[in-house]
Amino acid sequence: MVNSAILMPNWIGDFILALSVVSRKIQDKSERLTLIVPERLAEISKLLVDLPVVIYKRKNRAEVRSSVAAVKELRFDTVYILPHSFSSAWFAFNCRIKHRKGITGELRSFLLTEYVSRRTASRKHHLTDEYSKVLAVSCQEPLFWKGVTIRHSPEYAGAVVLCPGAAYGPSKQWPGFSSLVKMLPDREIVILGDKRDGEIASVIAPRMPHRVHNLAGKTTLQQAAEIIAGASVVVSNDSGLMHLAGYLGRPVVGIFGSTAPVWTRPLGIKVRIARNHVECSPCYKRYCPEKHYNCLHGIKPQFVVNLVKEIIDNALVPANIKSDRP
Repeated sequence: MVNSAILMPNWIGDFILALSVVSRKIQDKSERLTLIVPERLAEISKLLVDLPVVIYKRKNRAEVRSSVAAVKELRFDTVYILPHSFSSAWFAFNCRIKHRKGITGELRSFLLTEYVSRRTASRKHHLTDEYSKVLAVSCQEPLFWKGVTIRHSPEYAGAVVLCPGAAYGPSKQWPGFSSLVKMLPDREIVILGDKRDGEIASVIAPRMPHRVHNLAGKTTLQQAAEIIAGASVVVSNDSGLMHLAGYLGRPVVGIFGSTAPVWTRPLGIKVRIARNHVECSPCYKRYCPEKHYNCLHGIKPQFVVNLVKEIIDNALVPANIKSDRP
């Protein structure tokens, strides 16, 4: 049996989408798989997939050397490199793994023994298509993902979960979450995010502590996953938590600004997309080059509320990217 490693992405959204492809790779019984995972994602990895994990530490050179040594000890025959960076290919090369497969580009082709064309990494196709080609498994539409079941938090079961942050910048942060809370007066709401999202979350509903639980920056990623696992619906910007919700099979309203769902649509059939079609979107920029953010500001709260109610009222119909115009 081939002893193979998969070097996983560092961004949580990419990481989650990659896990969905890894789940198909597991079915190939000719390979014994181990994940090489960034330190901050190691615990969530263990929660979401049943595979051995090697933690990739890289805060300094000493940590990188330690990580290389840990990988070397396992004597892998093959490594699949999912990140695009030069450093990821250099890491695999230094681990002395004989067969190294990944996307070309970033001046790293000489570090690979088998490569997939850079043209594969096109934003015209879903990101899981790219990972499927690197891992040599059949591509599958994200629509057909059935979800993974984990323990859910009983304290917040049935709540509407809001994820108003997005690490990429303001071009992915919809400003309508405060209005959304006011338009759902009969729903218990949980706000999730990391410490960087605390300021955004604090202004959404500061006067409604009886039904709005602001947990941004107050949970671990694993705890956030357990809360999301019991949600009635998750309303999220295009972010890691949005992809986590889709991976767990929860109903999702995904809000897209500078990015496009054709590339990073959340997984699963229980998905609705809120997007304002403007000429300059998607631009994939952190900050709006035109200074207006119309791609986000044009998404009306009432439109998002309608999508939320459609999901809560069990009115979902099989659809891919359908309800995406405000």
